[in-house]
Amino acid sequence: MKKMMLATYFVAVSTLVFAQKKGTSTKMTFGKGVQFASEDSLFTLGINGRVQSLFEGKVDLNKETFGADFLLRRARLNFQGTALNPKFTYRIQIGFAHGDITSANADAENNLILRDAMLNYQAAKWLKIGFGQTKLPGNRQRQVSSANLQLVERSVVNNNFTLDRDKGIWFYTNFKFNKTILKPTLAISSGEGRIVSNKNGKLSYTLRTEILPLGEFKNNGDYVESSLEFEPKPKLAVAGVYSYNQASVRTMGQLGNYLYNSATSDIKYYGGDLLFKVKGFSFESELYRRESSAGVIINAEDTRLKNHVIAGTGFLMQSGYLITKKDEIAVRYGQITPDEKMQSVMNKQQEYVLGYSHYFAKHSLKIQTDATYWVNGTSESLIYRLSSVVTF
Repeated sequence: MKKMMLATYFVAVSTLVFAQKKGTSTKMTFGKGVQFASEDSLFTLGINGRVQSLFEGKVDLNKETFGADFLLRRARLNFQGTALNPKFTYRIQIGFAHGDITSANADAENNLILRDAMLNYQAAKWLKIGFGQTKLPGNRQRQVSSANLQLVERSVVNNNFTLDRDKGIWFYTNFKFNKTILKPTLAISSGEGRIVSNKNGKLSYTLRTEILPLGEFKNNGDYVESSLEFEPKPKLAVAGVYSYNQASVRTMGQLGNYLYNSATSDIKYYGGDLLFKVKGFSFESELYRRESSAGVIINAEDTRLKNHVIAGTGFLMQSGYLITKKDEIAVRYGQITPDEKMQSVMNKQQEYVLGYSHYFAKHSLKIQTDATYWVNGTSESLIYRLSSVVTF
């Protein structure tokens, strides 16, 4: 709590000092926050934030029970700008809601308010180098900001088959061949995510290569769900990913609890995704696999306890159509299939989702609701969610 108060205080003081500096220009735009620039424009600072409130109700169809809760799902602040030279840019993101600061690890401190912290250098027109902590170049739905989702939450497939954030160095490249655009991204990282683990000298290597054969999407729409830009001509993005995390210590590589008995696992993660948009229609799909060198691990101190790397295949399809410029209907199907050696401890899962969104100001101000039928092994549930999001 003290860290949150100090961070908020720092933000407030820094903003006031910068705003009062002689020669500073200020611009405010809803959805993009406040933009400050020095007199020579070499130093810029942008500040914006986002709040997502959520109601969730769940019916367990097997036990015939109902539970409901109201949550502050996300509360975040972003800082970005240029640092004395347009070639140097930076971005910092901090989170304050409980879901933002959780470490997803029972043995690590639950105070991770820092989500992203990157310094980027535009070394050439086709090459940008980033150093710090941010999302790895994994599956598309994780690359899409949670502010720009088509349904209330990401898929159960993403939640189990994603790489998420890590600490390391990123190489972003961009090549254009007539209308076709190629975007390979390479990351070399710690392999342990946002938390700090006992170091073993091993690293993680991730490569994502994306191709846009029909040219760029409007306003970076290849990383925005929903076809809110109403692309007049078809746009397509296809990507492939490969990641190798050597001697990983967690159940999902960069996420999850530590493996029992100080065990490690070499993890291979690979697959592909695509996104298609035209006018008010959008379709996206993902197919990803995670393979582990370790099987089920039995706790040496308590043989009743087991854990494992989540290994298997995740597949999803999602589509939406804007029935008006502000109203959208979307559907999603997701499936998780565990590897054979994991089937004793990991269930096959399926989700069927139907959602509706009303966009007051695109993704910057919206209300979303969806209903999910979820099958987890022999368990069946109905989940209803209602969400409001404001990005200011």
